[in-house]
Amino acid sequence: MKIRRILAGLGVLFLSSSMTLGMTAFEIMQKVDDRETGETQISTATMTLIDKKDRKRVRKLKLFSKKFEDVDKSISFFISPTDVKDTSFLSYDWNDEQKEDDSWLYLPAMQQVNRTAAGDKSNSWMGSDFTFSDVEGAEVNEYSYKILSESDPVDGHDCWKIEAIPKSKEVIKKTGYLKTVNWIRKDAFLIVRGINYVKKGKRVKYYSTKNIKQINGIWTIGTIQMVTTKNKKVQHSSIFRLEDVSYNNDVSDQMFEVETMQRGF
Repeated sequence: MKIRRILAGLGVLFLSSSMTLGMTAFEIMQKVDDRETGETQISTATMTLIDKKDRKRVRKLKLFSKKFEDVDKSISFFISPTDVKDTSFLSYDWNDEQKEDDSWLYLPAMQQVNRTAAGDKSNSWMGSDFTFSDVEGAEVNEYSYKILSESDPVDGHDCWKIEAIPKSKEVIKKTGYLKTVNWIRKDAFLIVRGINYVKKGKRVKYYSTKNIKQINGIWTIGTIQMVTTKNKKVQHSSIFRLEDVSYNNDVSDQMFEVETMQRGF
């Protein structure tokens, strides 16, 4: 259940309905995490940031991801506007759950690459409603799961409604979330809706998706929205739109090195 993988596109599992009957909440979330997402992905994206006065800021990005033998790597380059142009973010999602994932942020104004802190990734990612933890993802085994509903449709598609609660205070500190409720689309094992209960500030964040389709046989979410509320009032929201998505292209291994962050794509 990784936002980073959501940003990179979500995969399809060709399972009959009979094969999914009687699955536990953990087994369902493991299927979500294990879905096919292609060996590589290239896309452009538009991220729109909207404040409580409905003022908008629009940012353009270029995204690359690639699977390696023991790690999934992704890198994002900001193309515009000028205040964030050439900023880049690199993430390593190690297959070994005992190994802490790695990530780096390059800020051109400072002319340096900074490694993000492993213990606390609850801060906003590039001024959006997504956190560094949302983008990098969290391990499935770090949570306890409970099926709240076996059938709760979203946009006409049958879904499981599943609650995820962190197993430790360390996970809460790292993600910033006390618990999450997800709606999992049964035909594609996609997280299509979510509610995140934030530890600080008594805030609640609502995640939703639109424009879901298959590209080269891979389920891909076209639009993702995260809305931050406090006392049931909207404080801020972010809309992330994927464009020109392509899978299984030839992407150089060198694309995912720290040195590339300053050099650009």
